[in-house]
Amino acid sequence: MKFETQNLFFTSDFHVGHDNVIRFDGRPFKDTSEMNETLISNWNEVVGDDDIVFYLGDLSMRCHPSTVKWFVEQLNGKIHFFMGNHDRYRDIRNLNRFEKIWGDDDVQGAGKIQVKDLDVKGGYQHIEMSHYPILSWNKGHHGAWHIHGHCHQSMAKNPDMSWYYKRKVIDAGCNGWDYTPISYTQLKSIMDQKSISSVDHHE
Repeated sequence: MKFETQNLFFTSDFHVGHDNVIRFDGRPFKDTSEMNETLISNWNEVVGDDDIVFYLGDLSMRCHPSTVKWFVEQLNGKIHFFMGNHDRYRDIRNLNRFEKIWGDDDVQGAGKIQVKDLDVKGGYQHIEMSHYPILSWNKGHHGAWHIHGHCHQSMAKNPDMSWYYKRKVIDAGCNGWDYTPISYTQLKSIMDQKSISSVDHHE
C-alpha cells in the first residue's frame, strides 16, 4: 500500500479501561478516566481530520463496548487498525471507525506500506508494521523500518536488547511517547540515527 503523503502517525497499546496497566506501566494517571481523556486530548492535538494513523493493537481490555465506541469516536484522523492480542475482530469491526483492519482473531495485524519520501533511494520509505516485534523484515538491509507495539517499551529499555533497537526499529507503545502518536517526521529523525543491519543472510 502506497501513501503519497507524510501526514502519518503511529501508536499502540492504549489499553482503554484496563486499571492494572496504569500500575504495570507506571502511567501518570489516577484512574482510567483520566488516562482516556489524556489519550484523546494528546491524539487530537497532533492528528488532524485528514491525517492517517496506524494503530498497532491492544485498544482496550475489560472495557464496556459503549466506552470503547465513545473513545474511538472522539479521535481525529483516518485510522488503520492492526489487531493485537487483546483485540477481538468482531468488537473492532463493530466500532465502524477504521479505514482498514489488518489481521483477525487468528492472525495478528501485520502489513507493509510505502511512504513517498524523496530523501530515500527509490522515492519511497518502506515500513513493516505489526503488533509484535519481529527479528527480520523485508528490505531491512536496504533501510526499511519496522514499527511494532505489544512490549510497552520493556524491550526498548532492556540493555540486553540494545542491539535490536540500534537497528531501524521503534516500539510505538504510547507509554514511550508521552501518550501521543508519533509522526512520520519524528520517526524519520530517529531512524536516521540508527544503523542498517540485519540478522539473516543479508548481513
